[in-house]
Amino acid sequence: ASAEVLKAVNAWAQAWSKKDADGYLSHYAKEFKTPGNEARDAWEKTRRARITAPKSISVGIEQPKVTMNGADRATVTFRQNYKSDVLKSNNRKTLLMIRSGDGWQILEEKSG
Repeated sequence: ASAEVLKAVNAWAQAWSKKDADGYLSHYAKEFKTPGNEARDAWEKTRRARITAPKSISVGIEQPKVTMNGADRATVTFRQNYKSDVLKSNNRKTLLMIRSGDGWQILEEKSG
């Protein structure tokens, strides 16, 4: 199961790197906890703008560690190496993942 979780995380990073906003957003569960309880529509609109604005984006997942929390939940911690023509960052990220009909999706996202 942890291999499936990692595959989903890598697909999320690839969609982001390809600037595929629909593909990127499809990795978030319907129950996704938006930062600051922002409305989902507003959060998606902001994410789309941030994905389409840069000329190029590269998102690397380094040292991923998957911890299974039962059969349908997992926690993934890793270093996220983000590069675009406007911003570069390298920080720790934690994704809480949930198994859904479409495979694994992001339920919550934490940085730092």
